[in-house]
Amino acid sequence: MPLVALGCGLALIGASSSWAGGAGGAGEAGKPLPDPSLTVTGKVGAAKLEGGPPVKSIRPAPKAARPEPPVAAQAPGASAEAPSRPAPTPVPAAVDEEVTARLRTLNECRIDVARDKHRPPKQIRAGTLLLRWRIGADGSVSGAEVVAKTPVDPALMECARQAIAKWKFTAPDHGPLSVERRYRFPS
Repeated sequence: MPLVALGCGLALIGASSSWAGGAGGAGEAGKPLPDPSLTVTGKVGAAKLEGGPPVKSIRPAPKAARPEPPVAAQAPGASAEAPSRPAPTPVPAAVDEEVTARLRTLNECRIDVARDKHRPPKQIRAGTLLLRWRIGADGSVSGAEVVAKTPVDPALMECARQAIAKWKFTAPDHGPLSVERRYRFPS
């Protein structure tokens, strides 16, 4: 009960003319308050505290519909400018089978990135990638480049680039080959 009595005491003090500095909630030297005072309304509105009307909701501005430029993950030390690429030559059937088999291993990148981020693999943004690399005369890979064609997690792109750089193929019969493939992660 002391709490109720204290609450009533505050209401009586707030309603008294000596506390407000004048009669009936007036300010200094009898000047009236600009809006109804706390003693009249019993509440303070947000507009009076912040200086403007309260905001009902905050929504981000709609984005203009424009395609995002492709983002490329390049090897460290590579220049930002796009190097002149030779036109991809037809890939022999034996090498094409190896490429297809290696592409399936890129699914592991999604799992690795999910593990690093402590999230389920389905929550990792994985869409379509454009993959480019060169198979040297000895079968080693050089110039691995990954370009996002749809929104893809940057860590996933980097993982794919590193995986491609580690690949080894049988040596092509007719010298080095430039390879370009689209790869879509399964949903």
